[in-house]
Amino acid sequence: MAIATERLIDGCLETLREDVLASVGSAFARGQVWAVMDILQNLRDRVEVKHSFAVEEADSAQVALERVAAVLRGDGREDEARELESLLAAAAEAPGPRVVALRAALVHALGALHAQPGGLSEAGREALASHLTPQTVRDIAVLKPSLLSEISKG
Repeated sequence: MAIATERLIDGCLETLREDVLASVGSAFARGQVWAVMDILQNLRDRVEVKHSFAVEEADSAQVALERVAAVLRGDGREDEARELESLLAAAAEAPGPRVVALRAALVHALGALHAQPGGLSEAGREALASHLTPQTVRDIAVLKPSLLSEISKG
């Protein structure tokens, strides 16, 4: 039977915290152990992209990019709107590849919106923010509290 990756990392963290730290004599070395623990606890939930994370990001990006295409079309930039819509249509259905394709489409959309005369419109800004703001929160939500205080104490 395979042991879940999360459980393996939890075991490493427990060993470092309960056995290794007590045996480490120098403050510098203890700081290094705390640093490793900090990395492990943040890596734990990111070892492989979880299906639900990819689905949420892709769905959010899809809606935002459709809004960007509408903004471009509303500004009379039909060619750019069609090009963006073709990128959306080409995105794979599987969550991982879909996220990668939609991230590339977001980069394209940013370029198209910034190329508008007068720069990024309020409607364009709102369309992008409707995805980027909640995505930032989703990215940060999986991080664990930092161990920097313990690392600095050694």
